[in-house]
Amino acid sequence: MKKKDNIRILQLAGAVVLLAHVTLGQFAEDALRFSQLGLSVGARSLGMGNATVGSVNDYSALFWNPAGLASIRSYEFSVGLSGQSFGNDATFLGVNSGSRITSTNLNNLGFVYPVPTKRGSLTFAFGYGRVNDFTSNVAVEGFNPTSSMIQSQTPSTNLNNLSANDRRDLLDSNIPYQLYLAEIDTVNNVLVPLVTGNVKQTATVREGGGLNHWSFGGAMDVAPNLAVGATFNVVSGGYTYDREFIETDVQNFYTGVPNDFSRFTFESTIKSNLSGYNALFGLMFRKQGVMKLGLAVRTPTFYEIEETFTDDGKSFFDNGDFYSIGFSNSTKYKITTPIVLSGGASFQLGEWLVLSGDAEYTDWTQMEFNTDNPDLIAENRDIKRILKPTTNLRGGAELTLWDLGLRLRGGIVWNPSPYKADEGTTSYDQLYFTSGLGLMVDDNTTLNIAYALGTWKTFRDNYYLSSIPSPSRTSERVNTNNVNVTLWYRF
Repeated sequence: MKKKDNIRILQLAGAVVLLAHVTLGQFAEDALRFSQLGLSVGARSLGMGNATVGSVNDYSALFWNPAGLASIRSYEFSVGLSGQSFGNDATFLGVNSGSRITSTNLNNLGFVYPVPTKRGSLTFAFGYGRVNDFTSNVAVEGFNPTSSMIQSQTPSTNLNNLSANDRRDLLDSNIPYQLYLAEIDTVNNVLVPLVTGNVKQTATVREGGGLNHWSFGGAMDVAPNLAVGATFNVVSGGYTYDREFIETDVQNFYTGVPNDFSRFTFESTIKSNLSGYNALFGLMFRKQGVMKLGLAVRTPTFYEIEETFTDDGKSFFDNGDFYSIGFSNSTKYKITTPIVLSGGASFQLGEWLVLSGDAEYTDWTQMEFNTDNPDLIAENRDIKRILKPTTNLRGGAELTLWDLGLRLRGGIVWNPSPYKADEGTTSYDQLYFTSGLGLMVDDNTTLNIAYALGTWKTFRDNYYLSSIPSPSRTSERVNTNNVNVTLWYRF
């Protein structure tokens, strides 16, 4: 997935902020972040490359295909932990750098309750699952001879075309002007940035948070070999973003700027609280000892998001002068995610080998902001312009080592990029290689461990200028290491 570090322009109450390129805090990338699920729930599923729509037979069926719950004949308690290490090898202005961040979370906690029946199956399950983790970071620095963030924050609006109030609001809320890094050109009546390049740029970005599902579902046999199931999910979670961007005159290039410019810092923070709901419907056909076929339909998730954000700017000069300005605001908005269609099959080869495969289709152009805000309606048009449908593919295998009570697993996950611009290349597709094992501790207890290695490319633009394409771009190679440990107790 491509990511853009969008410049969030924050308003003073009642102020009219007129900036050249970015005028709102929500973008298509924000909606996409909250619409995508990560490696989701369950060590057995992850060990098999999450290819479990047609094979799942444990608590994690609640999140993959609830019809799989009908295969569970014993009470089951499930608890799991997940850990992620996110590594980022970045290239910025010709300089390579690396960074890494880790996170640990409760992955799942739930209970499966099969109802005694004379024939067929009726099973209920409820609990918690961590379905995505937003933890990431990048830290880069390099020398930029051609542009500055100060330029991107200096609008080219003709001040004579504004009313007196709008002119005052523009100047009062413009960060470069308030920090003595831009001045008014009295001839052309526009703001002019005083720093336009030849600066060392340093950027640090940290993201955190995740998505949680609080789920209740059930499954029943409607025919000897056919089960149906449904899950209702209450979604909660949050997202945090913290960026520090610094420009420094390391070559003492700006001796002519008033007070002799030394350094500019720009800090942005975002905190989002999410709430929503969706449902998952599943079907599974079983031919005992031979194969299973599964289908699952995930309804759109209906999100309501409350967001607070801040922008703080500071300027430093060689004569010791120092200036600062900050803005903060909050907003609410709604997002509807696309329908997700999944199909899978698993095949039992003798008593010792299971092979499984899944395909998952999502039309990302159906994602949208639900609002009357004309700026966000424009984002909906951008969603249809820049995104495309994708089909994720997953494959896995499980090998049973007869009387040893041990199962070995392996799999692969391929998630194509949802951006139209990435067609014709696989560089921006997410690829995971997974492995795992299941160990029967005793007749009731099974310990499952899974590991996933993920890799893909992405990039972020720190700011935008109409005159210079990609004036400050970071090209990144992401490598993730995910570990999931899940314990089943069946009785």
